[in-house]
Amino acid sequence: MNMLAPKNLFQDHDFAGTMTATHQGVVVIVSDDPATIEKLAPVCEFLELRMEVVSAGTDLAEVLCEQAPMAVIADVEGADQDGFHTMKLVARYSRGLPILLLTDGDAVLMGAADAVQDLWGLSSVTRTSGFPVAGQLVAILFSAGRRAGCMRLVPIC
Repeated sequence: MNMLAPKNLFQDHDFAGTMTATHQGVVVIVSDDPATIEKLAPVCEFLELRMEVVSAGTDLAEVLCEQAPMAVIADVEGADQDGFHTMKLVARYSRGLPILLLTDGDAVLMGAADAVQDLWGLSSVTRTSGFPVAGQLVAILFSAGRRAGCMRLVPIC
């Protein structure tokens, strides 16, 4: 894999073959479920990402503009802001921003997510058939971080 590192990166001498970004990645978590947030926290911490939790009463559009996240993870079912509302607001912000929808494998919700993705012209939506295992979550976030240029470890081959 060949990747050109942006000029704002410098060599991280602690880990050969890696680069260190000058800014920390932000992942927006749209959820009112403490268990979901608790499951996502260790992976974000491992990847040195900052989590910005958006729950009931928080303006997601404002958070998107202020935080410029590299990815959004959302429960498809939520009190004030469900996954479909999240998709609509993300489409207004950036149609290419990676979204991970936690659908718990509900076929109806997954089909509805497909329709909403097409309606709003979103290009990077991943739906889950259950809560993603750590490896899947790392792969999604690492890919989003590479795209945004804000991950600690950027492979250079």
